[in-house]
Amino acid sequence: MTMVEVPGEFTVPRRSWGDDEVFDREMQQIFRHCWQYVAHESEIPEPGDYVLRKMGRDQVIVVRDESGQVRVHLNTCRHRGVPLCRADSGNASHFRCSYHGWTYANTGELRGVTYQADVYGKGGLDKKKLPLFSPAQVDSELGLIFATWDPEAPSLRDYLGDILWYLQLIFGKHPNGMEVVGTPVRNIVKANWKTEGENLSGDGYHTTITHSSAFDLGLFATQKDLVKLADDVAPKFTGRTVDAGNGHTMRIQRLPLRLQGNHYFGYPKEMWAGFDRMLSPEQQQAMSCLSVGHGSVFPNMSFIENFKTNVDGPDLHARYARITVRYPIDATTSEQLWFFLAPKGADPEWARLSRLAYLRTNGPSGLFEIDDTENFVGISEASVGDVSRTLPVIIEGGKHHPEAPPELGWPGNVVDGDKTERTIRAFHRRWSELMDLPAGDAAGTGAAR
Repeated sequence: MTMVEVPGEFTVPRRSWGDDEVFDREMQQIFRHCWQYVAHESEIPEPGDYVLRKMGRDQVIVVRDESGQVRVHLNTCRHRGVPLCRADSGNASHFRCSYHGWTYANTGELRGVTYQADVYGKGGLDKKKLPLFSPAQVDSELGLIFATWDPEAPSLRDYLGDILWYLQLIFGKHPNGMEVVGTPVRNIVKANWKTEGENLSGDGYHTTITHSSAFDLGLFATQKDLVKLADDVAPKFTGRTVDAGNGHTMRIQRLPLRLQGNHYFGYPKEMWAGFDRMLSPEQQQAMSCLSVGHGSVFPNMSFIENFKTNVDGPDLHARYARITVRYPIDATTSEQLWFFLAPKGADPEWARLSRLAYLRTNGPSGLFEIDDTENFVGISEASVGDVSRTLPVIIEGGKHHPEAPPELGWPGNVVDGDKTERTIRAFHRRWSELMDLPAGDAAGTGAAR
């Protein structure tokens, strides 16, 4: 692959978003080795509960076995490879193949082989040697279930590293925990699997351009809204971005309000004391007056918590939390899963406003997602031409932003600056390390943050 070198600049070959050879290498170098988010524990609360998900292009069954342990199995019979499970979710103590009737316990053990003596003779099969294929490691943090095929991968906690501190801001501050509301929505998008993750890694640069119509419609807090929240309003929103290592990133933007103490706008005040109990002082500072927080867990999980004003009338504000996962299909196509989460036992009226705000903005058919997806599709479309695929994308934004003071106490490499591309550089730097491509094919020409 020919690449235009620009001295001193961080470049990514456009081929990265539309080439079949690169895509096949991603499946081996990234999706066979990284931890991948598969489900939330609230989706399988009882023994036997299961959901169907994917790890890369492989469909897996995520199930809670009869003893309560969470397990993940490749959804394919050991006999002739037929999928064992057809429903997206359900409850089952056993999975029976529709082809020849081989039956497996939800622990993965082969329990039944039909006509065993007739087909395999008097000795039959040693069923103990034929359990379902399963990932090498399965673990969870904050109710988020992950799995990896790699037996030599670091533990989940080590893999997440500093991003776990930021995940707790969103998923770990509710005393009663969180739960997925409804069934995750699926859609197919004609875009490379990386495009949304790059955006949600911390791209604050695109907001006023891509989402200009949302400003016109009043979906962002205006000066009129802000003065109702505080007497002292700063001139502009401020933000920080975080390179949390391993390709994991975070962006935190703050409402431009000068206030004493913690204010978790968008949540009922009755919930605020619980957040203070669950979060450290540094985490409280990160979440107080939050406008939006979003980030990505490498390779294909992203998350967001957003604050919206005037959701269903004047002064009716709410926040919502969402997870998205991209399953790669081919170099220019991916499947997306959308999880809407809410605190357990939340006030019903607030929960209604939270859902409404989500559906209008960051839900699958929300205005923000329609805006963004047009760009994601465009990136892939423009990366397969005979000329365009040989050219680089230059990702330089935010290199001048200063590092946040160490006394801030936030883990990772934290920078004061909201309109930046440094988190996208972190994503592609990790991508390049894992891909181990020949010189000239890898992302970047240096280690600039």
